Amino acid sequence: MIDDGMRQRIAAAIEKAEQGTRAELVAAIARRADEYRSNALLAALAAALIAGLAVWIFLPWPGPGETLVGELAAFLIVYTLAAFTPLGTKIVSTRRKRRMATRLAKLVFLRRGLASTDERCGVLFFVSQAEHHVEIIADRGIDQAVEPGAWQQIVDAFTASVKKGELEQGFIGAIETLGALLARHYPADGENPNRIPDRLVEL
Repeated sequence: MIDDGMRQRIAAAIEKAEQGTRAELVAAIARRADEYRSNALLAALAAALIAGLAVWIFLPWPGPGETLVGELAAFLIVYTLAAFTPLGTKIVSTRRKRRMATRLAKLVFLRRGLASTDERCGVLFFVSQAEHHVEIIADRGIDQAVEPGAWQQIVDAFTASVKKGELEQGFIGAIETLGALLARHYPADGENPNRIPDRLVEL
Protein backbone atom coordinates (compact mmCIF):
# COMPACT_ATOMS: atom_id res chain seq x y z
CA MET A 1 0.00 0.00 0.00
CA ILE A 2 2.96 2.37 0.54
CA ASP A 3 5.40 2.99 -2.30
CA ASP A 4 8.49 5.18 -2.51
CA GLY A 5 6.56 8.10 -3.96
CA MET A 6 4.10 8.05 -1.07
CA ARG A 7 6.96 7.86 1.44
CA GLN A 8 8.60 10.90 -0.10
CA ARG A 9 5.40 12.94 -0.15
CA ILE A 10 4.59 12.08 3.46
CA ALA A 11 8.16 12.93 4.50
CA ALA A 12 7.85 16.28 2.68
CA ALA A 13 4.58 16.96 4.51
CA ILE A 14 6.24 16.26 7.87
CA GLU A 15 9.18 18.51 7.01
CA LYS A 16 6.85 21.32 5.96
CA ALA A 17 4.71 20.92 9.08
CA GLU A 18 7.76 21.13 11.35
CA GLN A 19 9.06 24.30 9.72
CA GLY A 20 6.41 26.33 11.52
CA THR A 21 6.82 24.81 14.98
CA ARG A 22 9.46 23.96 17.51
CA ALA A 23 7.51 20.83 18.44
CA GLU A 24 8.55 17.41 17.13
CA LEU A 25 6.17 15.35 14.99
CA VAL A 26 6.53 11.69 14.00
CA ALA A 27 4.17 9.64 11.81
CA ALA A 28 4.34 5.85 12.04
CA ILE A 29 2.50 2.92 10.47
CA ALA A 30 2.69 -0.71 11.56
CA ARG A 31 1.57 -3.74 9.57
CA ARG A 32 0.33 -5.28 12.81
CA ALA A 33 0.95 -4.55 16.47
CA ASP A 34 1.66 -8.13 17.50
CA GLU A 35 1.98 -11.61 16.00
CA TYR A 36 -0.67 -13.01 18.38
CA ARG A 37 1.04 -16.41 18.39
CA SER A 38 -0.68 -17.48 21.62
CA ASN A 39 -4.08 -16.98 19.99
CA ALA A 40 -2.92 -18.94 16.95
CA LEU A 41 -1.72 -21.78 19.17
CA LEU A 42 -5.00 -21.96 21.10
CA ALA A 43 -7.02 -21.94 17.87
CA ALA A 44 -4.83 -24.69 16.40
CA LEU A 45 -5.16 -26.87 19.51
CA ALA A 46 -8.93 -26.46 19.45
CA ALA A 47 -8.99 -27.40 15.75
CA ALA A 48 -6.88 -30.49 16.43
CA LEU A 49 -9.25 -31.59 19.19
CA ILE A 50 -12.28 -31.11 16.96
CA ALA A 51 -10.56 -32.96 14.10
CA GLY A 52 -9.78 -35.89 16.40
CA LEU A 53 -13.40 -36.10 17.51
CA ALA A 54 -14.58 -35.84 13.89
CA VAL A 55 -12.38 -38.78 12.90
CA TRP A 56 -13.90 -40.93 15.63
CA ILE A 57 -17.43 -39.91 14.67
CA PHE A 58 -17.24 -40.23 10.87
CA LEU A 59 -14.74 -43.04 10.30
CA PRO A 60 -15.65 -46.60 11.28
CA TRP A 61 -13.19 -47.92 13.84
CA PRO A 62 -10.38 -45.45 13.18
CA GLY A 63 -6.90 -46.39 14.29
CA PRO A 64 -4.56 -44.17 16.33
CA GLY A 65 -2.64 -43.27 13.18
CA GLU A 66 -5.69 -41.96 11.37
CA THR A 67 -6.70 -39.88 14.38
CA LEU A 68 -3.20 -38.47 14.77
CA VAL A 69 -2.98 -37.54 11.08
CA GLY A 70 -6.31 -35.71 11.25
CA GLU A 71 -5.32 -33.84 14.38
CA LEU A 72 -1.90 -32.91 13.02
CA ALA A 73 -3.31 -31.72 9.70
CA ALA A 74 -5.93 -29.57 11.43
CA PHE A 75 -3.33 -28.13 13.81
CA LEU A 76 -0.91 -27.18 11.03
CA ILE A 77 -3.55 -25.67 8.76
CA VAL A 78 -5.19 -23.54 11.44
CA TYR A 79 -1.90 -22.47 13.02
CA THR A 80 -0.49 -21.42 9.64
CA LEU A 81 -3.59 -19.42 8.78
CA ALA A 82 -3.80 -17.80 12.22
CA ALA A 83 -0.11 -17.00 12.62
CA PHE A 84 0.94 -15.98 9.11
CA THR A 85 -2.08 -14.48 7.35
CA PRO A 86 -4.43 -11.54 8.07
CA LEU A 87 -7.05 -14.08 9.15
CA GLY A 88 -5.18 -14.40 12.43
CA THR A 89 -6.40 -11.06 13.72
CA LYS A 90 -10.01 -12.19 13.25
CA ILE A 91 -9.71 -14.56 16.21
CA VAL A 92 -8.24 -11.90 18.51
CA SER A 93 -10.58 -9.88 20.71
CA THR A 94 -11.01 -6.20 19.92
CA ARG A 95 -9.90 -5.36 23.43
CA ARG A 96 -6.59 -7.20 23.07
CA LYS A 97 -5.91 -5.73 19.62
CA ARG A 98 -6.48 -2.24 20.97
CA ARG A 99 -4.24 -2.93 23.96
CA MET A 100 -1.38 -4.27 21.82
CA ALA A 101 -1.66 -1.39 19.33
CA THR A 102 -1.56 1.17 22.13
CA ARG A 103 1.41 -0.62 23.67
CA LEU A 104 3.33 -0.47 20.39
CA ALA A 105 2.43 3.21 19.92
CA LYS A 106 3.86 4.04 23.36
CA LEU A 107 7.05 2.13 22.56
CA VAL A 108 7.47 4.07 19.30
CA PHE A 109 6.84 7.34 21.15
CA LEU A 110 9.64 6.54 23.59
CA ARG A 111 12.09 5.06 21.10
CA ARG A 112 11.80 8.00 18.70
CA GLY A 113 12.73 10.40 21.47
CA LEU A 114 9.37 12.16 21.62
CA ALA A 115 9.26 11.93 25.41
CA SER A 116 12.56 13.80 25.83
CA THR A 117 11.96 17.15 24.10
CA ASP A 118 12.87 20.19 26.20
CA GLU A 119 9.37 21.63 26.19
CA ARG A 120 7.51 18.31 26.33
CA CYS A 121 6.03 18.94 22.90
CA GLY A 122 6.54 15.66 21.04
CA VAL A 123 3.61 14.22 19.09
CA LEU A 124 3.18 10.80 17.47
CA PHE A 125 0.59 10.01 14.81
CA PHE A 126 0.34 6.21 14.86
CA VAL A 127 -1.52 3.75 12.64
CA SER A 128 -1.67 -0.04 13.00
CA GLN A 129 -3.18 -1.59 9.89
CA ALA A 130 -4.21 -5.08 11.02
CA GLU A 131 -5.91 -3.73 14.12
CA HIS A 132 -7.54 -0.78 12.30
CA HIS A 133 -6.15 1.37 15.08
CA VAL A 134 -5.31 5.08 14.84
CA GLU A 135 -3.93 7.01 17.79
CA ILE A 136 -2.24 10.30 18.60
CA ILE A 137 0.12 10.35 21.56
CA ALA A 138 1.21 13.78 22.76
CA ASP A 139 3.62 14.70 25.53
CA ARG A 140 2.09 16.54 28.45
CA GLY A 141 3.17 20.04 27.40
CA ILE A 142 1.36 20.08 24.06
CA ASP A 143 -1.45 17.84 25.29
CA GLN A 144 -2.38 20.35 28.01
CA ALA A 145 -2.26 23.24 25.54
CA VAL A 146 -4.46 21.71 22.84
CA GLU A 147 -8.23 22.05 23.00
CA PRO A 148 -10.16 18.97 24.22
CA GLY A 149 -11.25 16.79 21.34
CA ALA A 150 -8.72 18.18 18.84
CA TRP A 151 -6.72 14.95 18.61
CA GLN A 152 -9.87 12.88 18.09
CA GLN A 153 -11.04 15.14 15.27
CA ILE A 154 -7.77 14.47 13.42
CA VAL A 155 -8.13 10.74 13.99
CA ASP A 156 -11.73 10.80 12.73
CA ALA A 157 -10.76 12.72 9.58
CA PHE A 158 -7.96 10.24 8.85
CA THR A 159 -10.29 7.27 9.38
CA ALA A 160 -12.84 8.78 6.98
CA SER A 161 -10.14 9.17 4.30
CA VAL A 162 -8.97 5.57 4.71
CA LYS A 163 -12.54 4.29 4.40
CA LYS A 164 -12.65 6.03 1.01
CA GLY A 165 -9.38 4.34 0.00
CA GLU A 166 -7.35 7.54 0.38
CA LEU A 167 -4.54 6.48 2.71
CA GLU A 168 -1.98 8.98 1.44
CA GLN A 169 -4.42 11.89 1.52
CA GLY A 170 -5.41 10.85 5.03
CA PHE A 171 -1.81 10.87 6.23
CA ILE A 172 -0.97 14.19 4.60
CA GLY A 173 -4.19 15.78 5.84
CA ALA A 174 -3.51 14.62 9.40
CA ILE A 175 0.08 15.86 9.25
CA GLU A 176 -0.96 19.27 7.89
CA THR A 177 -3.61 19.66 10.60
CA LEU A 178 -1.18 18.58 13.29
CA GLY A 179 1.41 21.01 11.93
CA ALA A 180 -1.02 23.91 12.11
CA LEU A 181 -2.05 22.91 15.62
CA LEU A 182 1.55 22.63 16.82
CA ALA A 183 2.51 25.91 15.17
CA ARG A 184 -0.31 27.67 17.00
CA HIS A 185 0.83 26.50 20.43
CA TYR A 186 4.58 26.04 19.84
CA PRO A 187 5.52 28.37 16.97
CA ALA A 188 9.04 28.28 15.59
CA ASP A 189 11.29 30.98 17.03
CA GLY A 190 14.84 31.64 15.85
CA GLU A 191 16.78 28.43 15.37
CA ASN A 192 14.53 25.43 14.85
CA PRO A 193 16.77 22.33 14.91
CA ASN A 194 15.28 19.13 13.57
CA ARG A 195 16.17 16.49 16.14
CA ILE A 196 14.16 13.62 14.66
CA PRO A 197 14.32 12.58 10.96
CA ASP A 198 11.33 13.66 8.85
CA ARG A 199 10.17 10.36 7.46
CA LEU A 200 7.33 7.89 7.81
CA VAL A 201 8.31 5.23 10.32
CA GLU A 202 7.28 1.78 9.04
CA LEU A 203 7.10 -1.19 11.39
